[in-house]
Amino acid sequence: MLFNIFHLGSMRVWCLLSLLFGHCVCKVYFDKLDRYIISCHTTDFECFKRQYKALRDNVLLGNDRLGIPTYEHYVFAYGGGTCVKLTGLEESELAAIKFESEQKKLTLVLELPLRIQQVKDTIKMCARPDREFNIVQPQKSPLMRFTGNATIGITYPYKLKKKKGMVYLQLEDENLDVILDIPDLSHFHLNSEVEAKLYEWSEWAYEVVQHVDAAEYFALPYTSQLRTLMDHLPLYRFIMLYPEEEYEDLQFSYSEATVPTNP
Repeated sequence: MLFNIFHLGSMRVWCLLSLLFGHCVCKVYFDKLDRYIISCHTTDFECFKRQYKALRDNVLLGNDRLGIPTYEHYVFAYGGGTCVKLTGLEESELAAIKFESEQKKLTLVLELPLRIQQVKDTIKMCARPDREFNIVQPQKSPLMRFTGNATIGITYPYKLKKKKGMVYLQLEDENLDVILDIPDLSHFHLNSEVEAKLYEWSEWAYEVVQHVDAAEYFALPYTSQLRTLMDHLPLYRFIMLYPEEEYEDLQFSYSEATVPTNP
């Protein structure tokens, strides 16, 4: 009998601890969410840059809790038992942001180092490029690599939706403008071993990127992550209003290259 009483008491304590633990788990979840979902006033471009970086590292590259799949680098078949991998979005920075309520468009400009790397075809099946390479011989020379730059312009048409009194930014399919900057190094001295190698790699990189649609295969799987995220969280988590502002009338534009204006 004493055992039963003790067991019953233990169960009550266990249930209480379970409820408390569940509450703690929820609190920890939202605390962690608050660490990387940064809210910014419409006049603070530096805040928007920090906001993007936090989203990049904790959400846009993948977040199971928010249902955001892991971003996979674009890897496409090259030849000779090798593939080409494009990377750099994990180092991207926000260079401009524009919110236009009249046209209902959100525009972001990202700048990043574009890394083009030849890799062995040993991990998984590489995607087929839009235009096949005429390479049939096995790879014998060292694997090629080059780092250029890329600028990605993203324009999301949007709608404002209200759910349970909260305003959500529903992003529609984005328009992408991707500029790949691979410098022309033909002025390098070819009698210099280092400069000759850099010239060779830059020419190779330029030829390689002509075979793929970087907007569709490199950028789109990443930029579409933001559309998924915005379906989950209300707009106030990202943009804080001043008393005189309304989400329906927001107009602001900031860029690294221009003086910020707030119409």
